[in-house]
Amino acid sequence: MLALAMALAAGLPSVEECRAVPGDPEAALTLSVGLQGYIYGYPMVDLLKQQHNETHRVSVEQPVVAPVNTLAVYPGLLTPDTQGQLRAANADTLYLNAWLDLSQGPVMLEVPEMGERYYTLAFMDLYGRPVHLGTRTNGGKAARYALLGPGGVAPKGVEAVRLDTDTVWMLGRVLAVSGADLEIARGLAGAIRFEGPVGAPVAEAEPLRPTESLLFFAMLNQALRGVPLREGEAGLMAMFDKAGFGPSVMFDQEALTPGQRLGLGCALRSGPGVLSQRGFRPTHVRNGWMWSSAIADPGFDYLLRAEAARGGYVNDPKESIYPAAITDDRGEPLRGDRHYRLRFAPGELPPVDAFWSITAYDRATSQLLPNAIARYTIGDRTPGLAFDDDGALTLILSAGEPAAGTANWLPLPQGEALLVMRMYLPRPEALEGRYAPPVVERIEQD
Repeated sequence: MLALAMALAAGLPSVEECRAVPGDPEAALTLSVGLQGYIYGYPMVDLLKQQHNETHRVSVEQPVVAPVNTLAVYPGLLTPDTQGQLRAANADTLYLNAWLDLSQGPVMLEVPEMGERYYTLAFMDLYGRPVHLGTRTNGGKAARYALLGPGGVAPKGVEAVRLDTDTVWMLGRVLAVSGADLEIARGLAGAIRFEGPVGAPVAEAEPLRPTESLLFFAMLNQALRGVPLREGEAGLMAMFDKAGFGPSVMFDQEALTPGQRLGLGCALRSGPGVLSQRGFRPTHVRNGWMWSSAIADPGFDYLLRAEAARGGYVNDPKESIYPAAITDDRGEPLRGDRHYRLRFAPGELPPVDAFWSITAYDRATSQLLPNAIARYTIGDRTPGLAFDDDGALTLILSAGEPAAGTANWLPLPQGEALLVMRMYLPRPEALEGRYAPPVVERIEQD
């Protein structure tokens, strides 16, 4: 892959060159098809990029790295220094990471007895669709599974888990609390085992940046040639073939005409702007909080699928839902230089069977940022939370320490903020949209 990246390292056309595309019919047509390819293939290329960057040593600060079919456990709960490539990562669970290759046959998975400790292993195919194993599916009991690609056959007597592509990303989560409990969680996470052909040993490499050159379409072509054709997409794939990157051709930059190269390059230049203009479209908006019940299975809505990947991928709603807020009760962006109150009335805490939390991120990057008390999330396991006399829970959100102290304080980044509430194993009232978090109310500092 690295050799291919170097061969395709030429940059994108200039803005001026792309403005001239309408005058070249071949370039204009290829731009149209290439833009569709960018949107369609964004999850595939993003995941293949991530696979390379997490099975090679691409940075000295890299939090996890391991060969294919090998589990890597993050060293601790995530912080701004250890979040790596993860977007909108949580600080509630110990993360587990693995890249699986199911093309050579089943990969066996063994999980230990986890008891009442919540965990989930989310297996993401190249289309960005999740399949979960864990507390919700096995009740925390020890289990053995055969993970199968499209053509795989499970051994007799082993529970089969079928996935739609041979390349699969597993992102696991094991609930943990800092201190002694973290070491217990690490021991349980480390007892999870994958059995399958181990990939090449970890070697140093340059990180892949496919959106900066025609490497994007080479990687998309690689992905499309290795996945089953989906019903209803034959016509789209035929257009991709015509543009040089579909599943029935081998992408060859040198065989492209000048118009094709210009059109594909300009598709890459305009694609990110198209995604940002579409943005996240929720199915529920309540009290300023937004979430979607469609995002885990977007069907033929390729823009929604790409937006989910760009935002950090998703879980099945039955596993967890993530209401997000970016504005306050006045409709203005959340900012660290302001103070906010979030009051859960008595009996109105998030309805979950596992846990809930609220995490603050830098809105522009969806990243955790440092704060004075190293608290990045607040929720039902936060030690020392103080409830009001009537049983309500009032949280204070701001960049500066509130006058009332730190017990119920969630620090915000200095600039614009993104809040994400996590509800793991949400109850029906949350899944159906009958429950909504309280409004984020702007207040004056006491």
